[in-house]
Amino acid sequence: MVQPDSGRPLRVALVSDYPVDEQTTPENGVQSVTKNLAHALAARPDIECHVVAAMSDPTSTYRQVGAVHVHYVRRLSLPRLITLRLSDAPRLISVIRSIKPDVVHGQGQDRHALGALGSGFPTVITPHGVLFIEGRLLQKTRWDAIGAVKRRGVLTMEREVFHRSQDMIIISRYLTQTYGSMLTARTHFIENPIGEEYFGISRTPEPGRMLFVGTLVPRKGVPDLVRAIGRVVSEVAGDEPWLQRLQFRIAGAALDPANELEIRRAVAEYGLQQRVHILGAISHQQLLDEYARAQVLLMGSREETTPQAIAQAMACGLPVIASRVGGIPEMVEDGRTALLFGYGDTVTCAAHIRRMLNDDAFRGDIEHAVRDQAQRRFSPKSVAEKTVSVYREVIERNGRIENGRS
Repeated sequence: MVQPDSGRPLRVALVSDYPVDEQTTPENGVQSVTKNLAHALAARPDIECHVVAAMSDPTSTYRQVGAVHVHYVRRLSLPRLITLRLSDAPRLISVIRSIKPDVVHGQGQDRHALGALGSGFPTVITPHGVLFIEGRLLQKTRWDAIGAVKRRGVLTMEREVFHRSQDMIIISRYLTQTYGSMLTARTHFIENPIGEEYFGISRTPEPGRMLFVGTLVPRKGVPDLVRAIGRVVSEVAGDEPWLQRLQFRIAGAALDPANELEIRRAVAEYGLQQRVHILGAISHQQLLDEYARAQVLLMGSREETTPQAIAQAMACGLPVIASRVGGIPEMVEDGRTALLFGYGDTVTCAAHIRRMLNDDAFRGDIEHAVRDQAQRRFSPKSVAEKTVSVYREVIERNGRIENGRS
């Protein structure tokens, strides 16, 4: 392997899901992370940043956004597990090789990671989520043959990514514990970055206004959040301003029709039609406005690693009530910087909502504490600096290996 010329910027290929339109809100956490990291890397004089993404509906194969070079591979309109090896990974590899990067950084455990690992360049992978746990939701029942095939395909893909990876950036200690012996790569702990714009939000919270941010899929547990709010409305008596104006705003694309139907049924069951607003996918500017006006962020997931929504809320000083799952207890401290409840425990969730909305002093303490933490942990500039250090270490190690073989 030829070592990079010390007189030019390091050429980096980020291989990942990426927004087709940067003016819209990213569809998922991986897109958000990659967008934030790409722009933070490109802002450095020592980095030339390229993004390579296999997407279903790109409007072009290349565009430049600021200093970021974005290359799109068009996916076939077939199930992902079919196109993975047939088209996606080979085409990603071809584009990566045309860029001739010094280092390749794959995000996730899917086609992008396999494309990065197959490119032949020094590579680091950042896994997102725990697919062998999330994959259980793909098989609806014991007799769901199609779901079983999908689940096996996802698990096989994840195992291959872990088996082939030599260096991994781990975004949560939870992943180290969960993957156990499956994680054989050298690990580098770096938390996910969030956009600088979240640190600059000027909040004007409205009493009783609560927010959920994320895709509407079963794993996110949104129906339980609606049920918890139903409990609050039915059990609390009084004329508190927050109770009179209480509303729950659900921001995110509905990717599972059955899950959306369950949410709407919960709304109808508790008579919350005037209080629960399903916004769907919203623009980035609208999302910033929702964070500014909310009084609490709610999350009720069954499984999470390090949700971008929680980090974004911390950056702007928005208090969080969330399920105590995955890596969430590492992000926030129950009773000091957030309130946590067991997955599916709508009684405790409702009690937390009442406490958070009633106790102005407690809420104010959280707002100040989380802002300070977020700046230290999630600043794009800080994350980019740590990530570049990993890149240089990986390049240097690969250079020593190649020199030893020659």
